[in-house]
Amino acid sequence: MNKTHVCCFTGHRPHKLPFLRDEDHPQYRLLEQRLTKEILEKVLLHGCDTFLCGMAQGTDMLCAELILKLRVLIGEHLRLVCVIPYLAQAQRWDAAEQGRYKSILAQADRKILLGNEYTDGCLLARNRFLADHSMHMIAVYDGISAGGTRYTLGYARRKDLSICVVDPNSLIPFSYE
Repeated sequence: MNKTHVCCFTGHRPHKLPFLRDEDHPQYRLLEQRLTKEILEKVLLHGCDTFLCGMAQGTDMLCAELILKLRVLIGEHLRLVCVIPYLAQAQRWDAAEQGRYKSILAQADRKILLGNEYTDGCLLARNRFLADHSMHMIAVYDGISAGGTRYTLGYARRKDLSICVVDPNSLIPFSYE
């Protein structure tokens, strides 16, 4: 896989952004619009055709679903690659989230399983894999929170990825006019 036209995602999970649990929440809709805009820019301005997703709850799965929607609208050339840190990643999630996870996996162009079992550091290893195999990144990050998103952004910066950071606390409606 030539990483020149590959973009990956990173971002907060629902425990940091509770509105990610509610598709009808106004802030969810604003984030969905902004991410769609950023993905389209990666496609149209940078030629990205492959998108890597770590399949975590929250930002990752939202971005994966957006790729699947855009693939229907703008063409089958968009590829979704799901990078799964370990086999039972979604095992403890509620039924709705497990269903969402399985639906995304069923529509993905490729699935990469990094490990059979959970190990210390496997989630960070997944995040490094995403950055190591991409030239571009779209991140949903509030600029404050510690954790995997901040770690992954720092790693991506050291790898010199082209990064777009979307601050979920400064989303405003925009028009296409």
